[in-house]
This record gives sequence, structure tokens and C-alpha cells, in this order.
Amino acid sequence: MMDSFAKIRFHSGLYVPVICILVLLVDFCSSEIREELFIAMSECSEDVHLPVTPLSSDIVASQGQCLANCLEDSSCMSVNLCNGQNGQVCHKLPETSNGSCSDLDSAAGCVFLEPVNVCQHGGTYNDVVSRCDCYDDFTGPYCERRYRDCTEAYRGGMRGVSSNVRVISIRPLKAPREYEVECLLDYGGWTVVEERGSGCQNDYNKTWTEYKTGWTTPCNRWLGLEALHYISNQRSSSFGMFVRGTGSLKGQHYYTNFKIGDEASGYILTYTGNNKHLSEASGNGFEYGGANKGINGQRFATWDHPDPSGCAVSGGAGWWYGTDCPDTNLHKKFDASASASSIAQWPDDSGVLERVYFVKTEIMIIW
Repeated sequence: MMDSFAKIRFHSGLYVPVICILVLLVDFCSSEIREELFIAMSECSEDVHLPVTPLSSDIVASQGQCLANCLEDSSCMSVNLCNGQNGQVCHKLPETSNGSCSDLDSAAGCVFLEPVNVCQHGGTYNDVVSRCDCYDDFTGPYCERRYRDCTEAYRGGMRGVSSNVRVISIRPLKAPREYEVECLLDYGGWTVVEERGSGCQNDYNKTWTEYKTGWTTPCNRWLGLEALHYISNQRSSSFGMFVRGTGSLKGQHYYTNFKIGDEASGYILTYTGNNKHLSEASGNGFEYGGANKGINGQRFATWDHPDPSGCAVSGGAGWWYGTDCPDTNLHKKFDASASASSIAQWPDDSGVLERVYFVKTEIMIIW
């Protein structure tokens, strides 16, 4: 008869130290463990199983391996673990006993193991849809991970409380950490990259590190090049830009398959196409002026991490720079009293260059 099973917490990617032999089974100490909690129903008699058709059955080396296999299958809700001729047999089950011993049948050499709460981070299991209802910024069958971006959060049902804007934590694919972002939870879900108005901080002559990590003040936001790199490289993305300024400058422009490279590449900016809003459009400032002024395929630069032409130093703001300094740099000053070479400018739909006093940019991932 196998030993009965006690409560065990699973942590992804870690191994239980050798001292766990004192409190757990020896065969489980060598198993990779996961973020879940399983238990044998102590109030029920031993040698029992749940009589349902297994999803699959496998020979396993340990109870820990059986539970790890279950946790990697979103359809698995519990397991029957039984002694067999060739070792322990792990039967993955699509149901739980709902805490009732009357649902279990006698079965010599077996133990039935079910989660105390299969849902993580405050989630609750929903029997109707056979998965967890998650809270806050978490998703997945077990609420085991953060949303990857605001697009996924929107598709997962997240909405704002009193408006369509909400600040959440995300963790994009391959990102080393979480990032706090502002989400527009409408129109498919957009992650805010930048928001800046004329009444906000006017000096954007910041360091490479500041542009890399980002910043948030009461009236402006810059996501940061590092987070933008990980978000934009998950899948194909659309980058949306809304600009307001003098004259007839009030409109939107979009860039398809927009990506930001990693730091080693200089956070190079690339896209494969662009289009304007059908009814309220701005011009394509990324390609304004001569061919050498366009920024598609160019590296980011700051005063302490300058471009070869010295545009970041002379322009007084971090931006992507071509061979020639571009006329359209949204990180220059919004100050009307500043010199023409020092102010932020962008073309309207007719290609007329105007002074900018508000900009908001966002990115949507095409999942």
C-alpha cells in the first residue's frame, strides 16, 4: 500500500531541498514541483479512487511526477494513483469529487488526490466552464500568469471600472519581469506607450536608462523601450498614434507589424506598412522629409548614448534618428516660445508641418 499524501505546495522551476525527506515522500523530493496544492481526502478511507474515465493513464516514477503531469494538462482536475505491475499508474481525471467521500469507490492500492484549490492568485474554480475565474491581472486555466499585454486582457474580458482606462501589471512573452502599464480597454485593447500634453513635463532630454525603463508622472507617461521591445515582439502588432497641434493637425496614423529591437540593437524601430485614420487622419511623420530623415530601421539615441550624426545632442531629446536629423521628433519641446529647431512637429493629413501640443501612442498585439 502506498503512503497517504499530505498537503504539498508546488513552485515552478524549483526543487525541494534534501531536508524535505523529513516531511515528504523520498520519491517526491527529486521531482520538479509546480504552483498547486493537492491533498488526499483524509476523512475518507484509504484504498479508494474516483470512478470516472481517465483522460489518460501513464506509468510514473513518483506521486510528484503524476501531479506535475496533471498540472500541465488544463483538462486534468484530479488523479487516481494506483500500484501496477510495472510501477505506479497515474490516471488523469477530468473531474473532482467535490469533496464528497460518497463519490469514491474502494480500490486496493490506489489513492485519490485532488486540489484543495487548483486556482492560484485568488481565483475560484468554475464547474460550468471547467476552468478558473481569475481576478486582477491574472489569466490562464489556473490563473497562473499575468496577462501578456492589454490586448490579451481585453480579449480575456477585462474592462475598466468607471472608464475604459485601467492600470494593470503585465508580463509579455520572454520578458524577465512584470511591467505596470495603462490599458485602453476598448477597440480591441491597446497598451499605452506614451501620453504627453503641453501642460506636462517639457524637457525630454533624458538619459538612455530613463528612456529604457520609462517613467510616469501625474500628467504624462512613457512606457519604456525595454517593455516596448518585449510587447512588440510577441506577435504581429499595430502601433497607433494620435497627435494634436496647431492648424489642422488633429488625427491618427497607424503602423503595421511594428517592432522595437532589443537593447543590443539600439532598440531599432521597424514596421512594414502604415495607414491613416479614415475620417480623422494625421500624416506619416516617421517618413517625413527626405529619405535620410525617415526613422524606419533606425536606432534610438540620447545625449549620453548619441547617434553618429549627433542629432540626439543637437535636438535635445531621445528619439530614433536617421542619417540626417528628422524634422519630426515628438520628444522635443511643446513650448511655443522655443526655437523652431527645438519644438516637436508633425505633419497634418496634407503634409503641412505643425507644432505639436498633445500626443498619445498605443500598441495592439494581433493574437
